[in-house]
Amino acid sequence: MGKEAAAVKDFFKGFGFKVLAAIALVLVGVMIYAASTGGMATIPAILSGAIMTPLQSAASAVSDGFHSFVGIFTDSGTLRQENERLQEELNRLREQQIELDELRRQNQYLSEYLRIVEADSTVERAAARVIDIDPADKYCSFTIDAGTLSGISVNDPVITPQGLAGVVYETGLNYAKVRSILDPATQVSAAVSRSGENGVTGGSLSLAQEFRLKLGLLSKGGDTEVGDIIMTSGKGGIFPANLPIGEVEEIVPESDGVTLYARIKPYTDFGTLSQVLVITAFGGQGELAD
Repeated sequence: MGKEAAAVKDFFKGFGFKVLAAIALVLVGVMIYAASTGGMATIPAILSGAIMTPLQSAASAVSDGFHSFVGIFTDSGTLRQENERLQEELNRLREQQIELDELRRQNQYLSEYLRIVEADSTVERAAARVIDIDPADKYCSFTIDAGTLSGISVNDPVITPQGLAGVVYETGLNYAKVRSILDPATQVSAAVSRSGENGVTGGSLSLAQEFRLKLGLLSKGGDTEVGDIIMTSGKGGIFPANLPIGEVEEIVPESDGVTLYARIKPYTDFGTLSQVLVITAFGGQGELAD
């Protein structure tokens, strides 16, 4: 009997008894409500509502959740398509911007070129793009994408918006090779813009390694100073006059002890060559110096 009493005691303390008690209380409440509102006949309906309403709410919640869950994937697909469309539009706009920037840059280059050569109405020119810079060449020679079909010939001067870059030494139908002014083989008759003192540019390996050249044959009694601008003189018939070459950095005595040379920093940046202009004809071309 002791065990049975303990089992009964445990039952009344357990979860099952609490559930039964709760149900009993609900039923009692329902019967009291039914009795006060019109009789016991309404009890089944009330019980049905009490049971079905939570179930219907739960089913509705599940249904809403399912539709929301499906909607996530439907909306995700739509958003993905919209995102792809916008990305394509963005790529197209970027391409247009790149083209616009390139046209603007070319226009700026051409404006600078015209500023250099506009003083001589006899100048004819051909635009070209640098397509190759020989890494083995220590003097920054380069190849352009225009040749004889564009009217380019050997000995035609090549300029950048900043100034003289070199001279054509080989041509093909659609290409030309250019020897830079840093090369010792490229000699340019030049003059000091301020004083008018004349000289001849030349290069050396040591100067080319620093992207420099020199203006030689300056007299000790001359007036050339650091900061002076060096221009082409037009003598010799290869280069037209007044093309900017560079700026004097230093005046140095020649080894003969009689003359001087000026160390020149060229205006053309040979590390960033991209577009050039070839002067194909100009007044006085081919004429030798007096």
